[in-house]
Amino acid sequence: MQNINRIKNINSILNPCVFDTWKNHFGAYFLDNGDSFFRIFTFPDVKCVFLEIKPYNKPILSYKMNNLGNGIWQLEIDAGVMKHGDRYRFIIDYKDELISVKDPCSMWQDSYFKWSRIYDHSLFHWTDKEWMCGENTKRISRISNDENKLSEVNDLRIYELHIGTFTDEGTFLSAKKKIKRIADELHFNAIEIMPVENTYSFNWGYDGVDKYAPNHTYGTPDDLKELINYAHHCGLNVIMDVVPNHLGPDIAQLHKTGPYIEGENCFGFKFNYEKDEHSAQVRDFIIGAALNWVVNYHCDGLRVDMTKFMCSDYTMKQMVAEINFHAPNAFMIAEDGRDNDLRVTNPFTAAETDENTLHHEVFIEKIRHNNVSLSTLGFDTEWDFPFHKQIAAAILGAWDCRVKNLCNFDYSLRAAQSRVKYPMSHDEIGNIDGTRLISKIMINELNLHQNICDCCHTLKCKLIAHAAHRILIALVTGKLEKMTDDERKAFYDENKLTCDFSVEEVFNAYMNAVNMHKLAIGKVYSIPGPKMIFQGDESANLSYFKFFRKFSIGPETYLEEKGYEPGLPAFLDSKLSSVKVADKYLYINNAIEAYVKDLNLLCEHNISLASGHIEKTLVHENSDTHAIYCRKIYNEIFSISNFSSTPYLNNYGVMFPKGKWKEVFNSDQVKYAGEGNYLNNNNIKEQFSYISLPSYGVVFFEKII
Repeated sequence: MQNINRIKNINSILNPCVFDTWKNHFGAYFLDNGDSFFRIFTFPDVKCVFLEIKPYNKPILSYKMNNLGNGIWQLEIDAGVMKHGDRYRFIIDYKDELISVKDPCSMWQDSYFKWSRIYDHSLFHWTDKEWMCGENTKRISRISNDENKLSEVNDLRIYELHIGTFTDEGTFLSAKKKIKRIADELHFNAIEIMPVENTYSFNWGYDGVDKYAPNHTYGTPDDLKELINYAHHCGLNVIMDVVPNHLGPDIAQLHKTGPYIEGENCFGFKFNYEKDEHSAQVRDFIIGAALNWVVNYHCDGLRVDMTKFMCSDYTMKQMVAEINFHAPNAFMIAEDGRDNDLRVTNPFTAAETDENTLHHEVFIEKIRHNNVSLSTLGFDTEWDFPFHKQIAAAILGAWDCRVKNLCNFDYSLRAAQSRVKYPMSHDEIGNIDGTRLISKIMINELNLHQNICDCCHTLKCKLIAHAAHRILIALVTGKLEKMTDDERKAFYDENKLTCDFSVEEVFNAYMNAVNMHKLAIGKVYSIPGPKMIFQGDESANLSYFKFFRKFSIGPETYLEEKGYEPGLPAFLDSKLSSVKVADKYLYINNAIEAYVKDLNLLCEHNISLASGHIEKTLVHENSDTHAIYCRKIYNEIFSISNFSSTPYLNNYGVMFPKGKWKEVFNSDQVKYAGEGNYLNNNNIKEQFSYISLPSYGVVFFEKII
């Protein structure tokens, strides 16, 4: 067994197959000699397993598979019998019943029925040789160092996107047309793709039932490869979101294929990772899915969804160990949800990272037998839930049982340096009411809690959220100002509001919300380590992002209440293009894009904001301000944020760190839709100085001497 990154033949690097490098695999693939190979894990007491293949325009052929024991069956078919794209399925003779199932590890599934398609990974022509061979310094690697010159995980500036709503077409190839701008104009260095595990419908992707196969409604496997290949040419790392914590309900066949499932969790069918002697094969099944994305699809990293609900830290550790060995550059991001449990990102010990193949296999066998320490799970970073909740509380006043408290916020950000920080992700937008941060801020700015008809608390929260959003949309589309007084009153009545806000009041509230949105993003960028922005937030896009999914079976019971109807209308509302902004307000969207672009450039040119360290923080509770001093080698950045509506014009006293400092970024610049009144005019600041500080603003200073 060889590590693909150490294979000298470049064709093996550019056209790999995960099964060439990993022996514990299942599924179907072509061998170098043209033979086709099949392996499936099923119930250990089945009588027999047959492979049926359906060559194009030919009769169905049936073969008896070979029993390797422990529920594993395999077969090799002579070259020429099957071609790329031909269909196949398995027939399981179990308890006097013949059960027809698709391949649990199908890599090409364009129907949820029982035929899979065999996919030849060697046929795609990759052109990202420079990237894969580590010759492009923009590539992020978990083993970056002075020798290989690759970028660090802490350098990540991530743009999270959902294929189905990112473009009107909602396909891999249409996404390809837009991502160059993410790199060239906005200067992100990574895209994180929400799951594309096959769901057969419009879906967030977290209910996939084919863990190896891209969602066929987005395009073919080749289309996804083309997107990733192009992303690498644009200098973008690609992070794939994977879901090992549950199986979606749509035509789920695993429960009748083998002992893959152990009851249910809060998301769906739960995998059998630790229940019995068959769990090792189930772990291999899910780890193979992870390897598939990094090896066969050239993904640079994985974001692993809600790992705590895997209910198996051993599986987490085994997944990281196999990824580290077979794709050493690939980095692993956990969404764990255990309030930054240090074990999740504690690196493996030296004894656990031996590159020798035999030592690695011994280590894996120990994990398979639950005979290793769980104090080191080895993920390179994780989504920072505590930080997100504190920044949201600081902006909104309260969030998820937290209230605004800059001391608590300060504590959370000190631990956030090596974790992925974000103002809001798809979860915080879509799992509550579908509205973005700006819409949520509008609730406070218009005091809607006091200006809405009395009703029960749950209904009131729902009404307020959507009322704020509709008012905002009416403003930016130009409809609000075209309403007569009577029409505007009727509009507010329709939204259960007791107050008739003028266009000016709504606009002023909107601009305050925009400034607070900028503050939240700016604060994320003021902290060293990985950073992430959700699609649309880089331009203050106001489209909903609602939870949506459609199933082919059992329909309505699976569409839980989210404060809106989570079906096709929610999907269409969530398209980035769903809100048509009037020309007079487009400057705001352009200004926020310029703001995010310049923040990305600021981090790109100041290593203290990427892989640096927080030397000191300051909290001024009386003035609602917070400062961070970051440093790495020769580069030092001091940033100050104002969480209040009170601006300061050359009268905010600050004790700067030792040295001379020059303003290099100010959120009040006119090009960022600011007033331009609270700039520091590049005057040199020393020790104690009076500065200008905009309301809901952030200012960065760089040490020059």
